[in-house]
Parts: sequence; structure tokens; C-alpha cells
Amino acid sequence: MAGHSKAVITSEKAETVQPQTQVQRPRFFPAVWAIVWKDLAMERHTRQVVSVMLVFSLTVVVVFNFALGAATLSPGSTIAREAAVGFLWATILLAGTLGLNRSLAAEQENHSLEAVLMAPVDRSAIYLGKVISVTLFTSLVEAILVPVFVIFFNRPFWRPPVLLVLFLGTIGYVAAGVLVTSMSAQTRLREVLLPVLLLPLTLPSVLAAATAASAYVQSTLPGWDEVRFPIALVVAFDVLMLTAGFLTYHYVVEE
Repeated sequence: MAGHSKAVITSEKAETVQPQTQVQRPRFFPAVWAIVWKDLAMERHTRQVVSVMLVFSLTVVVVFNFALGAATLSPGSTIAREAAVGFLWATILLAGTLGLNRSLAAEQENHSLEAVLMAPVDRSAIYLGKVISVTLFTSLVEAILVPVFVIFFNRPFWRPPVLLVLFLGTIGYVAAGVLVTSMSAQTRLREVLLPVLLLPLTLPSVLAAATAASAYVQSTLPGWDEVRFPIALVVAFDVLMLTAGFLTYHYVVEE
């Protein structure tokens, strides 16, 4: 009887302990929001990503402005105004690459990515959270760059179709950038490897977005048939990169 009672007590203890030792996996969207909130909190305390991107972007704009000389400042000039969309996208690409590098360096310095990977969180949630946070950082820089380009180059970048194309192109660029950044995180030449891999990968989407934005900043707005193909290409690239990130980010961070 004593042995039987001990066995009953032991089984009761096991039943009471077992539910406590089970780790419940967080739901997908709360985990995504936690990653975004973590990145926003880190940026609020450190100011290492947006500030670097913004200073670099404004420096590039000033360099472009002075490189073109007096023709850029002349209201009737057409050289700078025709190349304004290309200058804007070049600035966004360079600043975005710098921001991705700086974000990766902050993750490695604080060892925050290793801590996140130790949590029972779906890896696709980590990927989506990083994409959202970096997109927010890049969009904040773009919100400051657009008025600057409107003043310097006298082009209507404030039009809603231009801003929409700019946002769609940014999503695809960041989606590919987060994936490539995570792939090159463990290499010694990650600062060099990131632009070498990222810029050729995102070139089709960037060219299509620049083509659509250039059509929308003209004095006469284009018809849908004129911009349908480049916009469709940008959207297809966004879907492709996001899908690739969802499917492969687990293998990327584990390796």
C-alpha cells in the first residue's frame, strides 16, 4: 500500500509539474509586433540607423546639387529635373544599404539577435518584424528626402502615385536586404558583400519603380497602360522577395 500511495503521489506531482514546464509558443502577429517594438526601442535609445541614413542622404543630395552646378539651381533648367528621379533612387539605395549595415552591426554589438533566436518564436515572424522596422526607418528618411528633392529639383514628388511607387519599391528592397544581410552576417566581408549582392538583386525592381515614378512626375499624368508593366513588376518583386524570406529565413539564421 505504501508503494502504491507513493506512486500515486509521484504521478500527481508529475501531472502538476508537466503543464508548468511546457513552453507555449507565442502567436505569429504578437511576435512580429514584439520584434518591431524591440527595433524601435533600440533605435530610440541609440539613434544609430535613422540618423546615419539621414545625414548620409542629405550629404548625397548636396553633392548631387553642387555637382550639377548652376544648372540645378536654375528654375528653367531641364538637365537636373530629368535626372531627379534617378538621383532620388540612388540616394535611397545607398542610404538603405548603409542602414541595413548599421542595423546588423547594432544587432551584433548588443547580441540581441542571438537572444531573439533563443526564444520560441517562428523565424518568419522575426523576418517580417525586421522588414517592417527597417521599412519604417527607410520611409522616415524618404519622408524627409521628398520635400528636399521637391525644393532642389522642382519636381512634384509629393503626388500620391509617386509616393505609392516609392513605398512599393522600398518594400521589395528592404525584403531582399534583410534576407541578404542575415546571409552575410557571419562573414568577415559583410560590409562589402551586402551591396555587392543586394544592388544587382534589386536592380530590376528599382529600375521599374524609377520608370513609373518618372512618368508620374511629368507635367502630364500618364495613363494606366503606360505604367502598368513597371508597377506590376515592382509588386511581383515584392511578393517574390517576401515569399522567399518567409520560406528560407529559418535556414538563413540557423546557418
